[in-house]
Amino acid sequence: MSFLFLGLLFISPFLGSLAALYSNKYDENKLKLLLSFAGAYLFSITIISLMPEVYSNSNKYTGMFILAGFWFQILMEKYSKGIEHGHFHLHDVVKKHVIPFGIIASMCLHTFLEGIPLGAFFQSNASISYSILVGIALHEFPAAFALAIILKGLKLNNKVIIALMTFYCLASPIGATLSYSLNYTVPELVFNQFMAFVIGTFLNISTTILFESSEHHRFSKLKTYAVLVGVFFALVVVFAQ
Repeated sequence: MSFLFLGLLFISPFLGSLAALYSNKYDENKLKLLLSFAGAYLFSITIISLMPEVYSNSNKYTGMFILAGFWFQILMEKYSKGIEHGHFHLHDVVKKHVIPFGIIASMCLHTFLEGIPLGAFFQSNASISYSILVGIALHEFPAAFALAIILKGLKLNNKVIIALMTFYCLASPIGATLSYSLNYTVPELVFNQFMAFVIGTFLNISTTILFESSEHHRFSKLKTYAVLVGVFFALVVVFAQ
Protein backbone atom coordinates (compact mmCIF):
# COMPACT_ATOMS: atom_id res chain seq x y z
CA MET A 1 0.00 0.00 0.00
CA SER A 2 1.46 3.35 -1.05
CA PHE A 3 2.47 6.05 1.40
CA LEU A 4 0.48 8.52 -0.73
CA PHE A 5 -2.67 6.46 -0.15
CA LEU A 6 -2.11 6.33 3.62
CA GLY A 7 -1.04 9.96 3.65
CA LEU A 8 -4.32 11.11 2.12
CA LEU A 9 -6.16 9.05 4.72
CA PHE A 10 -4.30 10.90 7.47
CA ILE A 11 -4.30 14.40 5.96
CA SER A 12 -8.07 14.91 5.69
CA PRO A 13 -8.91 14.55 9.42
CA PHE A 14 -5.69 16.33 10.36
CA LEU A 15 -6.67 19.34 8.24
CA GLY A 16 -10.09 19.25 9.88
CA SER A 17 -8.36 19.32 13.27
CA LEU A 18 -6.17 22.28 12.32
CA ALA A 19 -9.16 24.15 10.87
CA ALA A 20 -10.97 23.81 14.20
CA LEU A 21 -7.90 24.70 16.23
CA TYR A 22 -6.99 27.90 14.42
CA SER A 23 -10.42 29.23 13.46
CA ASN A 24 -12.29 31.63 15.72
CA LYS A 25 -15.65 31.07 14.07
CA TYR A 26 -17.24 28.26 12.13
CA ASP A 27 -20.43 27.94 10.13
CA GLU A 28 -22.25 24.83 11.36
CA ASN A 29 -24.71 24.98 8.47
CA LYS A 30 -21.91 24.76 5.90
CA LEU A 31 -20.40 21.82 7.79
CA LYS A 32 -23.79 20.11 7.73
CA LEU A 33 -23.91 20.54 3.95
CA LEU A 34 -20.47 18.95 3.66
CA LEU A 35 -21.62 16.12 5.93
CA SER A 36 -24.74 15.62 3.81
CA PHE A 37 -22.63 15.42 0.67
CA ALA A 38 -20.21 12.98 2.35
CA GLY A 39 -23.04 10.91 3.83
CA ALA A 40 -24.78 10.57 0.46
CA TYR A 41 -21.48 9.63 -1.18
CA LEU A 42 -20.60 7.05 1.50
CA PHE A 43 -24.09 5.52 1.41
CA SER A 44 -23.97 5.28 -2.40
CA ILE A 45 -20.51 3.70 -2.43
CA THR A 46 -21.65 1.16 0.17
CA ILE A 47 -24.70 0.15 -1.88
CA ILE A 48 -23.06 0.29 -5.32
CA SER A 49 -19.64 -1.24 -4.56
CA LEU A 50 -19.19 -2.72 -1.11
CA MET A 51 -22.36 -4.77 -0.74
CA PRO A 52 -22.16 -6.46 -4.17
CA GLU A 53 -18.49 -7.28 -3.49
CA VAL A 54 -19.27 -8.86 -0.12
CA TYR A 55 -22.32 -10.76 -1.37
CA SER A 56 -20.31 -12.21 -4.26
CA ASN A 57 -18.71 -14.49 -1.68
CA SER A 58 -21.37 -14.73 1.01
CA ASN A 59 -23.31 -17.25 3.04
CA LYS A 60 -26.54 -17.10 5.01
CA TYR A 61 -24.82 -15.25 7.88
CA THR A 62 -23.59 -12.28 5.83
CA GLY A 63 -26.75 -10.26 6.42
CA MET A 64 -26.50 -10.95 10.15
CA PHE A 65 -23.00 -9.45 10.23
CA ILE A 66 -24.22 -6.35 8.39
CA LEU A 67 -26.99 -6.01 10.95
CA ALA A 68 -24.50 -6.55 13.80
CA GLY A 69 -22.29 -3.75 12.46
CA PHE A 70 -25.28 -1.43 12.20
CA TRP A 71 -26.28 -1.96 15.84
CA PHE A 72 -22.67 -1.92 17.03
CA GLN A 73 -22.34 1.62 15.67
CA ILE A 74 -25.46 2.63 17.60
CA LEU A 75 -23.82 1.26 20.76
CA MET A 76 -20.61 3.18 20.03
CA GLU A 77 -22.55 6.42 19.76
CA LYS A 78 -23.32 6.19 23.48
CA TYR A 79 -19.62 6.92 24.01
CA SER A 80 -18.79 9.07 20.99
CA LYS A 81 -21.87 11.30 21.52
CA GLY A 82 -22.41 11.39 17.75
CA ILE A 83 -19.26 13.37 16.95
CA GLU A 84 -18.64 11.14 13.92
CA HIS A 85 -21.80 12.74 12.51
CA GLY A 86 -20.46 16.24 13.10
CA HIS A 87 -22.50 16.64 16.30
CA PHE A 88 -21.40 19.74 18.24
CA HIS A 89 -23.90 19.96 21.10
CA LEU A 90 -21.69 18.62 23.88
CA HIS A 91 -21.88 21.35 26.49
CA ASP A 92 -22.10 18.77 29.28
CA VAL A 93 -18.73 17.34 28.21
CA VAL A 94 -17.06 20.75 28.06
CA LYS A 95 -18.41 21.77 31.47
CA LYS A 96 -16.64 18.85 33.15
CA HIS A 97 -13.20 20.19 32.09
CA VAL A 98 -11.91 16.63 31.79
CA ILE A 99 -10.38 15.14 28.66
CA PRO A 100 -13.13 12.83 27.29
CA PHE A 101 -10.98 9.73 26.76
CA GLY A 102 -14.11 7.60 26.25
CA ILE A 103 -15.17 9.79 23.34
CA ILE A 104 -11.66 9.81 21.87
CA ALA A 105 -11.34 6.01 22.20
CA SER A 106 -14.71 5.35 20.55
CA MET A 107 -13.89 7.80 17.75
CA CYS A 108 -10.54 6.08 17.18
CA LEU A 109 -12.28 2.69 17.00
CA HIS A 110 -14.80 4.17 14.58
CA THR A 111 -12.15 5.52 12.21
CA PHE A 112 -10.03 2.36 12.62
CA LEU A 113 -12.97 0.30 11.34
CA GLU A 114 -13.42 2.71 8.45
CA GLY A 115 -9.89 1.92 7.31
CA ILE A 116 -10.50 -1.85 7.17
CA PRO A 117 -12.19 -1.94 3.72
CA LEU A 118 -9.45 0.22 2.23
CA GLY A 119 -6.66 -2.26 2.89
CA ALA A 120 -8.83 -5.25 2.01
CA PHE A 121 -9.90 -3.97 -1.39
CA PHE A 122 -6.57 -2.33 -2.22
CA GLN A 123 -5.20 -5.73 -3.26
CA SER A 124 -8.29 -7.29 -4.80
CA ASN A 125 -10.05 -4.24 -6.27
CA ALA A 126 -8.06 -1.03 -6.05
CA SER A 127 -10.77 1.03 -7.78
CA ILE A 128 -13.23 0.27 -4.95
CA SER A 129 -10.54 1.09 -2.41
CA TYR A 130 -9.93 4.51 -3.93
CA SER A 131 -13.68 5.15 -4.04
CA ILE A 132 -13.92 4.43 -0.32
CA LEU A 133 -10.87 6.60 0.35
CA VAL A 134 -12.67 9.61 -1.12
CA GLY A 135 -15.75 8.92 1.02
CA ILE A 136 -13.76 8.57 4.23
CA ALA A 137 -11.74 11.69 3.49
CA LEU A 138 -14.93 13.68 2.95
CA HIS A 139 -16.50 12.30 6.11
CA GLU A 140 -13.47 12.53 8.40
CA PHE A 141 -12.79 16.24 7.84
CA PRO A 142 -15.97 17.45 9.61
CA ALA A 143 -15.80 14.59 12.16
CA ALA A 144 -12.26 15.58 13.16
CA PHE A 145 -13.31 19.23 13.15
CA ALA A 146 -16.11 18.46 15.63
CA LEU A 147 -13.82 16.46 17.92
CA ALA A 148 -11.17 19.19 17.89
CA ILE A 149 -13.83 21.81 18.70
CA ILE A 150 -14.74 19.82 21.81
CA LEU A 151 -11.10 19.55 22.91
CA LYS A 152 -10.62 23.24 22.19
CA GLY A 153 -13.63 24.03 24.38
CA LEU A 154 -11.86 22.33 27.28
CA LYS A 155 -9.16 25.05 27.08
CA LEU A 156 -6.43 22.46 26.53
CA ASN A 157 -2.97 23.43 25.36
CA ASN A 158 -2.72 23.39 21.56
CA LYS A 159 0.14 20.89 21.71
CA VAL A 160 -2.04 18.50 23.73
CA ILE A 161 -4.92 18.88 21.26
CA ILE A 162 -2.63 18.26 18.28
CA ALA A 163 -1.14 15.18 20.00
CA LEU A 164 -4.59 13.73 20.72
CA MET A 165 -5.86 14.51 17.22
CA THR A 166 -2.74 13.02 15.63
CA PHE A 167 -3.46 9.79 17.51
CA TYR A 168 -7.02 9.90 16.15
CA CYS A 169 -5.87 10.65 12.59
CA LEU A 170 -3.55 7.62 12.62
CA ALA A 171 -6.33 5.16 13.47
CA SER A 172 -7.73 4.83 9.95
CA PRO A 173 -4.32 4.35 8.25
CA ILE A 174 -3.51 1.72 10.89
CA GLY A 175 -6.78 -0.09 10.13
CA ALA A 176 -6.06 0.00 6.40
CA THR A 177 -2.49 -1.25 6.88
CA LEU A 178 -3.59 -4.07 9.20
CA SER A 179 -6.31 -5.32 6.84
CA TYR A 180 -3.88 -5.08 3.92
CA SER A 181 -1.39 -7.23 5.83
CA LEU A 182 -3.92 -9.82 7.01
CA ASN A 183 -5.89 -10.11 3.79
CA TYR A 184 -4.07 -13.27 2.64
CA THR A 185 -3.51 -14.81 6.07
CA VAL A 186 -7.13 -14.78 7.26
CA PRO A 187 -9.58 -17.18 5.54
CA GLU A 188 -11.49 -15.34 2.82
CA LEU A 189 -14.93 -16.15 4.21
CA VAL A 190 -13.97 -14.94 7.71
CA PHE A 191 -12.56 -11.72 6.30
CA ASN A 192 -15.67 -11.33 4.16
CA GLN A 193 -17.91 -11.54 7.22
CA PHE A 194 -15.87 -8.89 8.97
CA MET A 195 -16.23 -6.71 5.89
CA ALA A 196 -20.00 -7.21 6.14
CA PHE A 197 -19.79 -5.96 9.74
CA VAL A 198 -17.98 -2.80 8.58
CA ILE A 199 -20.62 -2.29 5.88
CA GLY A 200 -23.22 -2.26 8.65
CA THR A 201 -21.36 0.54 10.42
CA PHE A 202 -21.11 2.48 7.14
CA LEU A 203 -24.87 2.16 6.60
CA ASN A 204 -25.55 3.45 10.10
CA ILE A 205 -23.13 6.37 9.82
CA SER A 206 -24.25 7.50 6.37
CA THR A 207 -27.99 7.28 7.04
CA THR A 208 -27.64 9.01 10.41
CA ILE A 209 -25.67 11.84 8.80
CA LEU A 210 -28.36 12.24 6.15
CA PHE A 211 -31.33 12.39 8.50
CA GLU A 212 -29.96 13.65 11.82
CA SER A 213 -28.94 17.01 10.39
CA SER A 214 -32.37 17.59 8.81
CA GLU A 215 -34.60 20.20 10.38
CA HIS A 216 -37.93 18.56 11.32
CA HIS A 217 -36.82 15.50 9.30
CA ARG A 218 -37.08 17.48 6.07
CA PHE A 219 -34.38 18.20 3.53
CA SER A 220 -33.80 21.86 2.76
CA LYS A 221 -33.21 22.84 -0.83
CA LEU A 222 -29.45 23.21 -0.27
CA LYS A 223 -29.21 19.88 1.53
CA THR A 224 -31.15 18.18 -1.26
CA TYR A 225 -28.64 19.55 -3.75
CA ALA A 226 -25.73 18.42 -1.57
CA VAL A 227 -27.18 14.89 -1.35
CA LEU A 228 -27.83 14.68 -5.08
CA VAL A 229 -24.31 15.88 -5.87
CA GLY A 230 -22.93 13.29 -3.42
CA VAL A 231 -24.86 10.49 -5.15
CA PHE A 232 -23.84 11.74 -8.60
CA PHE A 233 -20.20 12.00 -7.55
CA ALA A 234 -20.28 8.41 -6.24
CA LEU A 235 -21.71 7.18 -9.55
CA VAL A 236 -19.03 9.02 -11.50
CA VAL A 237 -16.23 7.68 -9.30
CA VAL A 238 -17.48 4.08 -9.54
CA PHE A 239 -18.41 3.85 -13.21
CA ALA A 240 -15.65 6.06 -14.60
CA GLN A 241 -12.99 3.56 -13.47
